[in-house]
Amino acid sequence: MTPVDHPAEANARRLPLRPDRELRHDEGACLPLRSRHGQCRACADACPTGALAVDVSAVELSAACIGCGRCTAACPTQALSLPELLAWPKPPVHAQGGAAAEPAAAARVRVECRMVPASLRAEATVVVPCTGALTPGRLLAECAAGRSVQVVDRGWCDGCVANGRAPEGAHPAAGAIAAAAVWLDAMGAAATVTLRQEPLPTHLRPQELPAAPAAATPIDRRRFFRAALDKPAGRDRPAPTPMGGDGRAAYPADERAPSPEREREHAALRQLGAAAGKPVPAEFFPTLHADARCCDRRLCVALCPTAALTVADDGATAHLRFDPVRCIACGTCERACPEAALALTPHGGTPDVQTLASHRRLRCRDCGEGFTVTGEVAADAPSICPTCTKSRRFVADARRQLFGVRA
Repeated sequence: MTPVDHPAEANARRLPLRPDRELRHDEGACLPLRSRHGQCRACADACPTGALAVDVSAVELSAACIGCGRCTAACPTQALSLPELLAWPKPPVHAQGGAAAEPAAAARVRVECRMVPASLRAEATVVVPCTGALTPGRLLAECAAGRSVQVVDRGWCDGCVANGRAPEGAHPAAGAIAAAAVWLDAMGAAATVTLRQEPLPTHLRPQELPAAPAAATPIDRRRFFRAALDKPAGRDRPAPTPMGGDGRAAYPADERAPSPEREREHAALRQLGAAAGKPVPAEFFPTLHADARCCDRRLCVALCPTAALTVADDGATAHLRFDPVRCIACGTCERACPEAALALTPHGGTPDVQTLASHRRLRCRDCGEGFTVTGEVAADAPSICPTCTKSRRFVADARRQLFGVRA
């Protein structure tokens, strides 16, 4: 299965953080906005100009944003996106050595950043805002299709505005290339991902990152101008309701969605594995364990951004289920569990959906709501939920204090 992007569908829940910038944001997928347990600042750490500010109430973008897309690659849920990266182009394919008769296995794709003027690029090249916006999933997807990838290095990264926070000599795509290479080696793939050195004089480098081609960044005009009127100085929105003890998150469960990057990686690895007769390595799948302290409060389920945790409740039994394919190992569930019943390991699992815990469920005879049984309950004991039990105790205490009688 080859991963496919659906730009129109992906943009349905995304709005520009600023009306004068292309960077879009899906609040429902953003870890720190979902709850205080999200604790993610990956986008702000990756931004070379310090244009992003993140807290539990909002993600704000300043005018310093240059549209390089490096924050989109760092975001674990792809809550941040650029339209031109969502609409990933069908890559033009070269034959090694320029021979048109080469077999398909020798096909390769060249990728360059937008800093390189069109007059200096090869005619058929995939152009991205910055090669730091590349992700392992993008690279693996090309390799799964039988195409090797060459990320072209012109020697311009040191001193480039889009590489402002990186140490000298660090290439922005090095991490993605290394991660993709590890997976390709594990799968025994013939395709490769390499960094190709083709230096150019630095005086040819533009001072600023050129704007994206208009055709690559379609904008819904009505939504754009509505955002411009409502949020003229950036996103100005009410703070989301903080997550409470009832297990409700700041954003509803229907806003949870799998990480597009993780889906892309998994699909590519499955395709590579099918060709090589190998399973997807266990290192790709996180493991999650729930001990006896788990009491079905479901905070972990409410806060999981990718719906890797779900509950199957038939009224008699509730099963806490875990899907390692969807899990991005963000650790939100582990931090949020009030009983500290969950233990997460980022690797070493299997692709199978697992039942982590099962709980007996009863129907409260007072309020009619279902509730989870904790501890041993006698067969003839009344089915009363903890909330109604507390209410009964309160009434009994009040009667005793006021009238000196027992309930």
